[in-house]
Amino acid sequence: MAEKKEEEKKKMGPGEIDYLKTGLVMDLLREGHFPPEGSPILGEALVGVPENQDIVMDFTTNMGHCSNVHYSFIFQMPKWDYRVRKVEEWMDISPVHADAYNLMAAQRQKLESAIKTGLTSATEAVTHYELLAHDSRRYREILDYFKEGEKDEHVLRSLFVDRVDAFTGEGYSMITMAKRWPTIITDFIRMKTEWGDINKIRKELDVSQAEATVLRTKNELYIEWKKLFKPVIMERYARIKTMVDARKRSIDEYKKWLKPYITRHKMMQEMPEMKPSAFVTNAVMVPGFGQAVMFSGVRLWIWRPFNQEEPGKPEFVAEFKEGVPIDIDPYDDFVKKWIPYIEHKYEVKIDKKTVRKLLKEWSTSTTEKPLPEMDPERPYYILFDVVVNRSVIKTPPPEGGELENMMITPLRTILISQNVLMLHLLEVWAIEKKFDREINELIGAPELEEELRKEVEKEFELKKKKEKIKSTKSFFGKIGSAGGRVKRAFKPLSRYFIRPGPYESNFKERVTKVYMVGSGKIYQQMVDFWKKKMGVE
Repeated sequence: MAEKKEEEKKKMGPGEIDYLKTGLVMDLLREGHFPPEGSPILGEALVGVPENQDIVMDFTTNMGHCSNVHYSFIFQMPKWDYRVRKVEEWMDISPVHADAYNLMAAQRQKLESAIKTGLTSATEAVTHYELLAHDSRRYREILDYFKEGEKDEHVLRSLFVDRVDAFTGEGYSMITMAKRWPTIITDFIRMKTEWGDINKIRKELDVSQAEATVLRTKNELYIEWKKLFKPVIMERYARIKTMVDARKRSIDEYKKWLKPYITRHKMMQEMPEMKPSAFVTNAVMVPGFGQAVMFSGVRLWIWRPFNQEEPGKPEFVAEFKEGVPIDIDPYDDFVKKWIPYIEHKYEVKIDKKTVRKLLKEWSTSTTEKPLPEMDPERPYYILFDVVVNRSVIKTPPPEGGELENMMITPLRTILISQNVLMLHLLEVWAIEKKFDREINELIGAPELEEELRKEVEKEFELKKKKEKIKSTKSFFGKIGSAGGRVKRAFKPLSRYFIRPGPYESNFKERVTKVYMVGSGKIYQQMVDFWKKKMGVE
C-alpha cells in the first residue's frame, strides 16, 4: 500500500500534493491543474465558469433572520429540482461570547466524557472477551478429544497422561515411573479400555507383572476420570460459550453506541483545531476590544441538469446496454485520470466495480431520494458552488448590540459535463467514506477488523499471483510499451482529424454564446432569491 501511494505522488506535481492537503480535488480541476498526461482538450469534458455569474453578497440583519433565510434557501432548492450536498464546514467562537462559548464547551465536555467512558467500557469488554474466548477454545479442544476418543482413544489417553496423571506427584505419575519402565506411557496409550485383567495386559503388551498391575490401576483411574469429567466439560463449555457470545455482542453494541457521540464531537471542531493559525491575522477576531464573535460556515454544491434548447437541434436521448449508457458513458478516460487524485486525498479505493455501482445508485430515484443525482439522458449540468459564512457579533453596552451577518463568498456558477459531475459525486462519496472510516478507526469497528483480516489473507496469496503473472508480463510488457509510445506520438495530431470527445468542443462560439447565456438566467434566479428574502432592491 505504501509503495502504491509513493507511485501516485510521483505522478503529481509538488504544488498539487500541497494543495490536496487542504483543498478539494474539484478545486484543483477548476483551477487548471490537470494530470501529467496532458490537459484535457475541449470535447473530453466541459468546465465553464462564467466570470459575470460569480457574486459576493453581504447581509446584516437582526438575530435569527440570516439563519432563517439560509434554511429557506436549502429547502427551496429541491423544489427547483436542485440536488444539494454539503462538502465543507467550519466554526469558531470567541471566549468573549460567553453564552455561546460556554454552551459549546459544556456540550463538548459531555461528549468527551461519554466517549471516554464508552471507550473504556469497550476496552474492558475486549479484555474479558479474550480471556473467555481463550477458555472457550481450551474446553472446545477437550470436547473434541472426547469426541475423537469414541473412535480412537490415543489422543484422549495422552491428554489424561499430560493433564491429569502428571500432577499425581513424584513416584506416582507415569512420567516419573518411566525411569523404571521406559515404555510405560506408550504402553498405557496402546491399552484398550476393556482390558481389566492383569494377565491379559501383560500378554498383549509384553510387559512385566508389576508394570501390568500399575497399568490396570491407571486404566481404571482413566475410565473414572472420563466418566466424571466429560459432563463437567460440556457444562463449562456451554456456560463460557454463552458468556463469550454475550461479551462479543456487548463490544459491538458499545462501539455502535459511541458512533453518534464521536460524530457530533467531530462536527463541533473549531477552526484552530484544523488550522491553528486560522484567526491569528483575522481582523474581526479582536477579543481585546470586548467583541463577542461567533463564526460558522458551510460550503454547498447545488446542481441540476442543464437543458439548453436550441432551435432546429433534436433533443439528446441516451441509449443503454445492460444499464450502461452507450452514447455517453460518464466513466471515461478523463474520469479515470482524476480518480487517483481523489483516492490519494481521501485514502479510498475506487475501482471499476465501485464506480458502476455508484453510477447506478446516482441514476436511480427512490422514495427517500426522489431526485437522482444524475440523469444519464442529460450530458450537461449547472452547478452552483456556494460558500456561506455566518457571524454573530455582540458588542458591549451602552451603544453595543447583537447582529447577525451572512456573507455569500461567493455564489459561483459552473457549467459542467456529465463526467465532471461524476467526479464531483465521487469526491462527495469519498468525503463520506473518509469520515466513516475515521469514526470506525476511533472505536475499532468490526468492519475494520474484517478489512485487516482480508489484507492479511491477501498477503499470503499475493506472492503466488506475482510469480504466475511475471512470465506473461515480461512478454506482453514490451508490446504494450511500444504501443503506448506510438499512441503518445500521434495524440497531439488526433484533435485535427478526430472529434476529441462526446461533449461540446466549440467553446468560443457555442459554450459562451449559447450555454452561458442560458445559465445566466438561472444564476439571476438564485441571486434574486437571496435579495428578495433579505429585502434588498
